Amino acid sequence: MILALPFLGLLTLTLAWFLLPLLPGLREVLRPTDIAPLKVVDRASGHVAHFARNFRRYLEQQVAGLPTEAQAGDFFGRLPDGTPFLRVHKQSDAIEREARQGLQSQLVVIDTPATLTGGETFLMELYVRASMVGGPGAVYRAVYAEHDLVLGDDSAVLRWAHACGRLTVGNRCTVRGRLSSDALVRLGGSVVFERVGAPVISVGEPADLPPDLPSALPLCPLPAGARTIGNFVRIQGDFTVPDGTRIAGHLVVAGRTRIGLGAIVEGSVKSYGDLVLAAESRIRGAAVTRASLSIGPAAWVEGPAIAEARLSLDRGAVIGGPDTPATASAPVIELAQGATVYGQISAMGGARTL
Repeated sequence: MILALPFLGLLTLTLAWFLLPLLPGLREVLRPTDIAPLKVVDRASGHVAHFARNFRRYLEQQVAGLPTEAQAGDFFGRLPDGTPFLRVHKQSDAIEREARQGLQSQLVVIDTPATLTGGETFLMELYVRASMVGGPGAVYRAVYAEHDLVLGDDSAVLRWAHACGRLTVGNRCTVRGRLSSDALVRLGGSVVFERVGAPVISVGEPADLPPDLPSALPLCPLPAGARTIGNFVRIQGDFTVPDGTRIAGHLVVAGRTRIGLGAIVEGSVKSYGDLVLAAESRIRGAAVTRASLSIGPAAWVEGPAIAEARLSLDRGAVIGGPDTPATASAPVIELAQGATVYGQISAMGGARTL
């Protein structure tokens, strides 16, 4: 036994030396302290319209290589790279006429404002130099509009749609790729999509920004064992910010978190369980959770809202602001009527409006 003691001592010293570099990581796993919001907007806000802008540059280069007469009026032929091409300049019935002859197989450019009857199928890109109102039941590979764009009810977009003006998506539409606008994206009911980017994204009419909460809200009483580290508070277990109170800084909760009715957190919130915002509550920074995030009626997250499971926005809920674009990101996202996001929505598993 005495002979084994030096061996056990050496083994203990070796294990301690091996585990020494891992101590910071083990400490963070057992007692996490990180609260920094994810800087999603700065890196990704311009990516939603990436394909649309590349298509515009491609088309401008190709059209510049056409004969002069092909650039001034109606034209049916091919672009310099061989792509089948139709340009509609004056004849407003050209689309309907060519649709009966297989329009869906050509890249189409429309120079004048257009209103389509519905049921068209465009298997190549559609470029509209003015505004366009699409009819119901249409299928688009991709659409670029220099002004406003309306997608009719029950339509489908296979890759992307972009409008330099307002983009309105009708009821029961399905967008498999990306939606983007330089002004506003207005989504109808029962719309299924994956990514949207615009200064304002709303289901129906955009919600007004929630009114300011009273500046003299009482401070939230903290439970026993709460730790204040710098400018944030860390709490073990589940925690509820009581109705009508405030947290003066950032908040990290190791369990489930609820922000009560009319309560406010004057920083960011990170929750390791579900994070629920009651009606008219507010988080002035980011809301991040490893589980589900639910934003109640007229509640407001002024920074990014990120959930690893599911994100739901109730009526009048708001993410971001006119001067502070933000990102709503989760595998699955649901948005009620009046929900509004300033910036970007990303749902790799699919998003839908209610």
